[in-house]
Amino acid sequence: MKKRAVFIGLIFFLTVLASYSEESIKATFTNNTGYTVKELYISPTSHDNWYDNLLKGSTVPNGDSIEITIPKYNSDSFVYDLMAVDSEGDSYSKYEVDFTNPDSRKVELTFDDYEGNASDNRDSNAAGGDYNSGYKDGYKDAYRDAYSEAYKEGYKAGLSDAMKKSQ
Repeated sequence: MKKRAVFIGLIFFLTVLASYSEESIKATFTNNTGYTVKELYISPTSHDNWYDNLLKGSTVPNGDSIEITIPKYNSDSFVYDLMAVDSEGDSYSKYEVDFTNPDSRKVELTFDDYEGNASDNRDSNAAGGDYNSGYKDGYKDAYRDAYSEAYKEGYKAGLSDAMKKSQ
């Protein structure tokens, strides 16, 4: 009888532990932005607004890592977007991070994830704006166009020099 009670208690404990583990996930956040991160927001990818600041008043200096707890937020999955805000007020973002995959539980933000002024990003989210587009797409388009123009100019100059040398 005692063995049965211990067995039932163990089953109950493991069930509670398993259900708790599905309510949150531990992940490692690494800051390689070049600046101190003072805020780290998270939101299910399917939602338009940022949720809690996971740092809760702490900061993460450049080059440091911390362990964060990612809550489930009544979402169907653990696919989230993250936005870090540095000490200058700029933001860095990662989108569609699948925390169910153990390999993606190590999130690193670098200067390549730069998005712009954090207050602009948070304000557009509060109004229901799409924070996954805009600045980043415009930056990529402008960079591609500038590179293309520079390449054409360099090609023309090189062709001109080659023509002069061949004469």
